[in-house]
Amino acid sequence: MNIKRIFSVLLLSTIISGCSNVSSSNVPDLPISQQTKGAIYIAKHYLPANVKYIEVGKVKANARYGYDSVVTLYPLLAEEARKIGANAIIDLYGGHTVAAFSWGAPYTGGTAIKVEDIEQLKQYDVEVY
Repeated sequence: MNIKRIFSVLLLSTIISGCSNVSSSNVPDLPISQQTKGAIYIAKHYLPANVKYIEVGKVKANARYGYDSVVTLYPLLAEEARKIGANAIIDLYGGHTVAAFSWGAPYTGGTAIKVEDIEQLKQYDVEVY
């Protein structure tokens, strides 16, 4: 009886952990003291040439289940950008793909950047996370 119960709990926990959303970047996370605090600006369009920035790395997020909108993954994408010291994300892409528990799970990604003058971004079409 106990073995069945233990096996059931292990199976359930494996299934539940496999259903979570995931995010990643192509550069290592910075120490907590160097990570970005506060808002991350996500620009759906290209930034004008007068906005100076440094590319930090590529970030991405995807769901392993569900049929939600790509926008639901933006907070996860922003958190990944914070970890690598960025304060904005540009060159967004995204869509839906087959995943472990879904025929149309959302995914998204973009280029994490560090903008010199963050005030410049506030006048453009950006979302804040």
